Amino acid sequence: MKSLRARVVIMFLLLILLAMQLISWYVERSLEAYYLGNHAKNIQRQARLMASFVERYLDEDAPIEYISSYIRDYGRESGLDLLLLDRDAQVIAASAEMDNLVGRRIVLPEIDQALSQMTASQQVRETAQERNPVLSLAVPVHGAGEAAGVLYLNASLSGVYQTLHDVRTILMWATLLALAVTGVVGFVLAGTITAPVVQITQRAAEMAAGDFDQRIDVRSDDEIGQLSSMFNHMTKRLGQTVSQMSEEKRRLEVVMANMADGVIAFDADAEVMLVNPRAAEILAEDVDDLVAKHMNEVFSDLPLRDAADEVIKTGDDLTLRFELNDPHRVMRAHLAGIPADGEDRNTRGMVVVLHDITEQEQAEQRRKEFVADVSHELKTPLTTVKSYAETLLHGARHDGEVREDFLQVVVDEADRMSRMVRDLLDLSLIDSGRVEWEEDYFSLVTLIDEACGKLAPSADSKGISLGYRGDENVPAIYGDSDRIQQVLVNLLTNAVEYTPEGGQVRVSWQKQGDWVQVTVSDNGMGIPKEELPWVFERFYRVDKARSRSSGGTGLGLAIAKEIVESHGGTITADSEEGVGTAVTFRLPIGGDEENLGENQCAG
Repeated sequence: MKSLRARVVIMFLLLILLAMQLISWYVERSLEAYYLGNHAKNIQRQARLMASFVERYLDEDAPIEYISSYIRDYGRESGLDLLLLDRDAQVIAASAEMDNLVGRRIVLPEIDQALSQMTASQQVRETAQERNPVLSLAVPVHGAGEAAGVLYLNASLSGVYQTLHDVRTILMWATLLALAVTGVVGFVLAGTITAPVVQITQRAAEMAAGDFDQRIDVRSDDEIGQLSSMFNHMTKRLGQTVSQMSEEKRRLEVVMANMADGVIAFDADAEVMLVNPRAAEILAEDVDDLVAKHMNEVFSDLPLRDAADEVIKTGDDLTLRFELNDPHRVMRAHLAGIPADGEDRNTRGMVVVLHDITEQEQAEQRRKEFVADVSHELKTPLTTVKSYAETLLHGARHDGEVREDFLQVVVDEADRMSRMVRDLLDLSLIDSGRVEWEEDYFSLVTLIDEACGKLAPSADSKGISLGYRGDENVPAIYGDSDRIQQVLVNLLTNAVEYTPEGGQVRVSWQKQGDWVQVTVSDNGMGIPKEELPWVFERFYRVDKARSRSSGGTGLGLAIAKEIVESHGGTITADSEEGVGTAVTFRLPIGGDEENLGENQCAG
C-alpha cells in the first residue's frame, strides 16, 4: 500500500473494527449470561412451585391419573416438557409431548444429583431431533425425610438465542455503519494530514529537477506546520548552497580552462575524473577522450607511472622533471594525493599538475650564457686596456706613433664597455618603470631620415645601398621620438652590420587602419628559422663571434622590443638564412597626416 492516505484510513478502520468486535463480544456474553440466568430462574421458580403441588398430591395419596392430568395441563399451558419420576428414576407421569416415556427409567446426571443430594440440578443441552438448545432441570420432590421423586422438565432456549442472534445482527450492522462513517471521516481527516505531505513531495520532486523556488503555505503550528516551515527553510538554504556551488564550479571551470599548467585529477580507481584543456594539449589528446581513462593509459608515454603509484599508495607529494620529444619540451610534474577521510594514509585519488618549463630553462640557459658573455666582454676590453697601459708605462709612451695607436685602442675599448653599460642601464630603467618618456607628436618620416643619416657613413664604407620609401599620407605619431629613433638606429645598425658589401638595406612604412607599420629589411646573411623565436630575447646573438668582434652585446633588439611595446605597439622578425631579414614594428596613429615620398639616404 503506497498511499499514506489509504494507510491512515485503513488504520482507522482496523481500530474501529477491533473496538467494535471487542464491544460486540462483551455485549453478547453479557446478554447471554443475563437472558440465560433470568430464564433459568423463571424455570426454577415454576419447577419448585409445581414440585410443591406434586409433593402435596403425593402426600395425600392422590390417584396417579389425577397427577398425570395436572402435569399434562401444566405442560400444555407453560410450553414445558415435564416428567415425574419416582425415587427409582422411573417415569410415572409426563406431559403430552413426552407421554411415550411413561414407565421408562431415565438415567441423567441431573436426575441422579436431585435424588441423591436432594438439590436441584440443571443442564443446557441440544435436542437430538432439532438441534435446538434446551434447559434441562431436575427438582427433587420431598417425601418423609427423603426424595419421593424428581420433577424433570425441559425448557426451550430458542427464544433466548433468537434474541441474542438479533442483538448480534444489530451489532454487525452497527459495526458496518461505524466502519463506513469512519472510512468517510478518516478519509477526510487523513487528507488534512497527507495533503501537506503530498505537497511537500511534489515540491521536493520539482527541487530534484533543479527548481529551488519552491514554497509551502504554513497553515498550522502543529508538527505538519513545523515540517512545512523547515521545508521552506531547507529549500532556501539548499538553493543558496547550490547557487554557491554552481558559482564555485563555474569559477573552477574558468580557472581550469585558462590555466597555463595542465591539471589532471584521478579518483581512487586511478581513472581520470577531471582534466583541463592545457593538460589535454600537453598529452596531445581531446579532453573528452581523457575522461574515465585509466592512469596507465594516460601516462603510457610519460615516465610518471611509478611515481603516480607511489603517491596513491603513500599519499606523499612528489615533484619530478621529464622531457617530451615531439616537440621537444621540458616538463615539471607535481603529484599530490587526495587525502581520504580518517587518519589512515590511504588516498581517494591524486592530482597531477604539468608545468611546461621549456622557456624557463631556455631563459636560464641564455642568462648563464649572458653572464659568461658579459664577463668575457668586460674582461676582454679590460685586459686590453690594462696590457696597453702597462706597455705604455714600460717605455712605449716615448714612441709617438706607438703611443697614438695604443691610446686609440684604449679609447675604443672604453667606448665598447660604455655602450654595454648604457644598454644594460636602459633595460634596467624600462624594467623598473623609471623611464621618463618625453612624449609629443612627431613625424615618423623625419625620424627615419635622421636614422638613415646616422648609418649612412657605415653603409657607404661597405658599399651598401641604404634608402627608405613609404605611403604618401602617413599621420603623425604620438610618443617619445628619441626612443623611437633609438629603435630605428638599432634595427639599421643590425641590418648594415649583417649585410655583406654591395648589399641593400631598406626602410619602408605604410598606414594600416589605426596603425603605422615600419619595416627594416636587408639581403644579408639571414637568421636560421629555429633561432627566430629568440631574437628579441635579452643577450641573445645569432652570430656570437661576429657580434663580439663588432662590439655587439645582444641587447639591441631586446631594447627595441621594450620601447615599441611601451608605446602600445608590436614588433616581429621574419628571415630566411642566406636571403635576408625583415624586422617590422607597428605603432598606433596619434596625429595629423603628412605627405611623404621616396628618399635616398646620403652619407
